[in-house]
Amino acid sequence: MMGRARRSFKLRLSPAGLDVLIDSHCHLIRVTRSLIAWGTTLHVGIEHLSTLPTSEIIEQLKVHEPECLGGAEEHHVGASIRLWDIATSITERVQETWPGGRQPNLGNIYLLALIQIPKAGRSDLMSAFDRALQSGARTPAAGEVNDFAG
Repeated sequence: MMGRARRSFKLRLSPAGLDVLIDSHCHLIRVTRSLIAWGTTLHVGIEHLSTLPTSEIIEQLKVHEPECLGGAEEHHVGASIRLWDIATSITERVQETWPGGRQPNLGNIYLLALIQIPKAGRSDLMSAFDRALQSGARTPAAGEVNDFAG
């Protein structure tokens, strides 16, 4: 099925960047009450970021300078190919609106999306989570009757 096409996304993170990923992932688990995949966290972050006005995204890029969270450690997360499409559309919006500004690469957009997760309201995150699931994010594993039974 085309909507379930997946790929691996490479995040190059500093120790502080890894902390942002971990914090965002744990926050999203608490909000959704679901054990979700790491790639789903990234996908939800991108879905949420795509709903923000471009001017706000540009302001957040100026404030956070996500490249400071980038580093040498490579971490791979699996997610729907749609994540790339959405992230690319965000960079295109920024380029059109901020022609004189420093253009973000996809890595910076991914990091900014992760930064936004703990700042987002619960209903906004749940909407982003639903959109991510509809566009191919991994659904949380459903427990079987005999799982973890003694």
